[in-house]
Amino acid sequence: MDYVIRNATRNDMPQVLHLIKELATFEKEPHAVEVTADDLKHDGFGEHPAFHCFVADVNSKIEGIALIYNLTPLGKVKYCI
Repeated sequence: MDYVIRNATRNDMPQVLHLIKELATFEKEPHAVEVTADDLKHDGFGEHPAFHCFVADVNSKIEGIALIYNLTPLGKVKYCI
């Protein structure tokens, strides 16, 4: 098995969203995901990104993600997985 841990790109966001939805389904909260791939592209890759994402690329398929984001002092965040 060949794998690479790398920084995510804008083009990875549909696959990242798929994994976010899979996690939500596993946690029995499939309707909790309100973010879209376009939201992820916009919010993660601008001048001041709201999060950073790493992907585990296994044989050219994204099989895992790690999202890193700061919590606000009041704990109000758009992305909470």
